[in-house]
Amino acid sequence: MEQSDNQKKEKSLEKSEAETFSESPLPSQAPTLKLTAPGHLNYISVAVEFIKNCSSSFGFSDKEIFKIDIAAEEALSTIILHSLENDPEQEYSVICRRLPGKMEVVIHDKGVPFSPDDIPNYNPDTPDDEQNVDGLGMYLLKNYVDQVQFRNLGRNGKETVLSIGIEAERIDKILSITEKPQKPKETHKDAKWHLRPFEAKDAIEISRCAYQTYGYTYEPYIYYPERITDMNKKGELLSIVAVDEKEELLGHIALKFYHHKDPIAEAGVAFVKPQHRKLGIFSKMCIEAFKNAADRGLFGVYGRAVTSHPLSQKKLTDFGFIDCGLMLGLFPSDVDFKALSGKTIQKESALLTYLPFKSPERSIYPPKKHREITADIFAQTSIPVIFENPDNYQPQVDEKRKNRPELTYSRMEVFNTADIISYSTEITILDSIHTAMKRLCIEHTDVLYLFLNLEQPGCAKLADECEKLGFFFCGILPFGTSGHHTIILQYLNNIEIDFTKIKLNSKFAQKIQKYISNEYRKK
Repeated sequence: MEQSDNQKKEKSLEKSEAETFSESPLPSQAPTLKLTAPGHLNYISVAVEFIKNCSSSFGFSDKEIFKIDIAAEEALSTIILHSLENDPEQEYSVICRRLPGKMEVVIHDKGVPFSPDDIPNYNPDTPDDEQNVDGLGMYLLKNYVDQVQFRNLGRNGKETVLSIGIEAERIDKILSITEKPQKPKETHKDAKWHLRPFEAKDAIEISRCAYQTYGYTYEPYIYYPERITDMNKKGELLSIVAVDEKEELLGHIALKFYHHKDPIAEAGVAFVKPQHRKLGIFSKMCIEAFKNAADRGLFGVYGRAVTSHPLSQKKLTDFGFIDCGLMLGLFPSDVDFKALSGKTIQKESALLTYLPFKSPERSIYPPKKHREITADIFAQTSIPVIFENPDNYQPQVDEKRKNRPELTYSRMEVFNTADIISYSTEITILDSIHTAMKRLCIEHTDVLYLFLNLEQPGCAKLADECEKLGFFFCGILPFGTSGHHTIILQYLNNIEIDFTKIKLNSKFAQKIQKYISNEYRKK
């Protein structure tokens, strides 16, 4: 007797659901489980249950699994209805990975692109409005996971990536700590201490100190000791600690790599416990971190200095950092920069700075309108570049980028900002950028930062078209996109910036501010 299509699909699902495998990219042999399902709502419950079962196996509580259940159903239904058009002949895959301190859910499909304009905005202040209901799903998804990332893979489809932290492994759950501990006695200036590389035993104290220094206003990984350890093992983080004779942690600084093979890194997560701040630890930690970066052959290190405190900018200038951009509205308005300027009175902007070590010559294709400021920035950094004419551009296929994402975008929830990274500068990518922009704006993301590869001839034209969408100049990050020089554009989503409240130390930083202020007022 011949089976019906539904019976065949159900058997296929049973086989797929049982299909699990273990990869070993992590020292802990973290499991990776995979499900393939038809692109129809009739089978969504199987996929949701698969994600819930993985969550339970990975150590999430019942309360957390309840939220994961809702988020998974919303993410899957959006893909099934808008991308796969509820067609059971199409398929999507779900991969659940148990990573240090979190679970990652990757949903891959090859359906049609869809516009977020089809999903209305949800207003939590009017829950009874019938026209408001359709946007509830996206609102819940955004609020029930730590991060949502979208990857455009070109002809290989697209991925939606959900990251959810395991609450039981967060530092405030591991230890009984408060944001404002009792003030300890100040350390004597002759106290002995030394610097050394990170060891796994340091992770809990690093998380504790970060929590007490920043509250929950820093990137999520720093609050999960297991993630700190894993990132250091994988080369995504290079931590240096200051300890006393008893091995008590006094301070910490790290170099963070967006990709572990990148030729530049971001300096950050720098803190010294208040009672030890007169020992000169901070400067020596910085010197050691920058020396390690140079010894590893990195092209340079970049940082993002707060603009409410010129002294912290001056310290970077003293180390040789060059100002190269101004990221408006990067930090939340309620960040308490302890021992600096208190709570910010508007969204805190960040001065982008860069410390060069070695600088191979590259050809770049900046937009004509930004050619002068781009030349000024590269001249300040002494990085040799050749300005090419984009009008001579002939499209070429980059064989190295085959089967890699053409565009990724993700929100930093704690900052309420988003990075859009376009690895392609073909004008055809503009629709994907516009789609990402609209989706992030619907989610009330305050600021969008768009990263474009200056070394690709199509950069000039693509940047001009993006400015027609409302983006404007932010800065230049040398070697900033997979080792290629990068122009950063920014888009403010219904937030205002008072430039008079931005305090900058160097004259060149003030020149950059004036340029960006003029560009901002043209929008």
